[in-house]
Amino acid sequence: MIAALINHLWQSTLFCGGAWLITLMLRTNSAALRHWVWLLASAKFLVPFSLLFSIGSFIGLPAARSADIQPLLLGDALQSASVLVSPGALRVTEVGPGSTILVTLFAIWLGGALVVGLRWLLAWHAANSIVRAARPAPGAPPDARITDADIEPAVARIFHPVVLLPAALLGRLSDPELNAVLAHEHEHIARRDNLKASIHRLVETLFWFHPAVWWIGRQMLEERERACDETVLENGHDRGDYAAGILAVCRHCRAGASVAAAATSGDVTRRVRYILGTARPAAVGALKTVSLLAVTIAIATAPLFAGAAQDAARRYALLTSNSRTLGSADIFVAPAVSGRTPEIVAAQNVVEIRNSTLRDLIALSYGVNRWEVLGGPWLDSPRYDIRAVAQAPVSETEDFDPEALSGLVARLLAARFDLSIHVNDRCQEPCGSRALAVERAR
Repeated sequence: MIAALINHLWQSTLFCGGAWLITLMLRTNSAALRHWVWLLASAKFLVPFSLLFSIGSFIGLPAARSADIQPLLLGDALQSASVLVSPGALRVTEVGPGSTILVTLFAIWLGGALVVGLRWLLAWHAANSIVRAARPAPGAPPDARITDADIEPAVARIFHPVVLLPAALLGRLSDPELNAVLAHEHEHIARRDNLKASIHRLVETLFWFHPAVWWIGRQMLEERERACDETVLENGHDRGDYAAGILAVCRHCRAGASVAAAATSGDVTRRVRYILGTARPAAVGALKTVSLLAVTIAIATAPLFAGAAQDAARRYALLTSNSRTLGSADIFVAPAVSGRTPEIVAAQNVVEIRNSTLRDLIALSYGVNRWEVLGGPWLDSPRYDIRAVAQAPVSETEDFDPEALSGLVARLLAARFDLSIHVNDRCQEPCGSRALAVERAR
């Protein structure tokens, strides 16, 4: 578990470094775009590559057919046999020095997470209390509330957010200044910044010990405020009035309740310089757009594909190994035990095909569906229990692919039941009585 956590941390740190390089490439472009990049870097801490790798393994890729297995004549894999999964044995481990260290580390992490989480909870409770005590603002949008609390203009709540305006500040702002400040806060609502900030707070709570997490938080804060400033200016608000409104907030208010999106968040000096300057965000352009899309798709799909490819390779290796092992196995055929469920069970060096008919065996051997095997009632009665004893162990039931039995069952059908398969008037190996002669010679 510690190894998996370390892998996740260095991968997330590397991802954070990549996000930083991307934001450098986008430094002349929209702050909103850079904010999304930092949000993805934050969310990466919640989504380990190993999870994507496991999902890819679960989805899987078609495994190549082993060269040791008889060729399929009609296509699809066996679907009539069900695999019985046997539970593993429970093991009890003794508590040693390593376990003591793990318990100590967990206690330290839990203490830090509780402290950060408690601060988050208290801030949310304080902001929610202010919202409940606030009153509608006359002449303002319905989502604006006036509060007597000594706070700065801010947005509270994740769902159904409202803009909080301190009553002490209203008389100190001109209408253009107030409108610009309100536009800034409404842009936070439109961008769902409180929700994005809460996602990162969850990351901070879980990974409070990682310096990169707090650095990402500062970058997100700066880019979030710059993005709102850019939109306010694009909507035609006067630069001077907007800067004056922010400075008035700085002079007359202090941050009392901690809410996610406030008027003076971020580096105020840098913000005012940007607002009063003439810089404009440049268009992203086709090259950067294609590059970002390519990087995003590669990051999202590479772990999935790697997991699927590794699982396919693992299954192919097991299939090949089991096929070779069963190639020289001793086969025992007996009437089926009444009441048994048709299934394939593998354990150590023994594989059993229980309560099977000739129709099932033909479908298994030649990779077709049971209903695709046509013939009279002799295909469904009697039923057999088949036991293959190999010289070496095979995979356990949960990892055993019934396709590994194809060659063995094909030889069994030919040698014991004199079954021959003809394609274009040519008998396919193993072929009926010829296979029986070979079997007797063995």
